[in-house]
Amino acid sequence: GNAVDLVEMVYGICVMGSVNDGDVKFKDLAQAMYQFFGIKAKDCYRFYTDIRRRKNHSRTYFLDRMQEKLNDKMRRDDELERMRR
Repeated sequence: GNAVDLVEMVYGICVMGSVNDGDVKFKDLAQAMYQFFGIKAKDCYRFYTDIRRRKNHSRTYFLDRMQEKLNDKMRRDDELERMRR
């Protein structure tokens, strides 16, 4: 992926309150994720502005694709499981 995708994911994690019962600053989580994924620190707030400026009906391209891919995988795994029975 790229840094914009990572920022989209980190914002999603933050707004869901998924880390430390929601008690984490976006900037701290973004920096930790940048380090974890080996991405040089970027201006994450500028990326958020870029995400907000997207014009499609859904501005969360990365999260939408992630959801679609994960659901596809689960459907394929369900089908494989049914075939084994």
